Amino acid sequence: MFTSEQVKQAFGTAQAKATAKAKEFEAEARKVLEALGDRAQAELKVLISAAKSDTRDRIAELGAELEKLGRKVQELARTPVSTAKDASAAESGPNGAQPPVN
Repeated sequence: MFTSEQVKQAFGTAQAKATAKAKEFEAEARKVLEALGDRAQAELKVLISAAKSDTRDRIAELGAELEKLGRKVQELARTPVSTAKDASAAESGPNGAQPPVN
């Protein structure tokens, strides 16, 4: 049987691990979003410079493409990023054992 102190200690350890993992995930997500932001800004500058000399129809097409780009960036921001380490951990069991193959 576990004592109250052992349970508190185990909970504290689990909470510390979860907090560290969350901070790691947040840092990685910030890097990805920053990279996407830089790439999106560069693409936007190119599209705007091209739009200055284009026809109204082409500018309308450009607007539609910008909307698509915006939706893709928003979707990427909502999607969690998994690392190779996380993927391999998800494939194995809690103790590192591989699940049985049927």
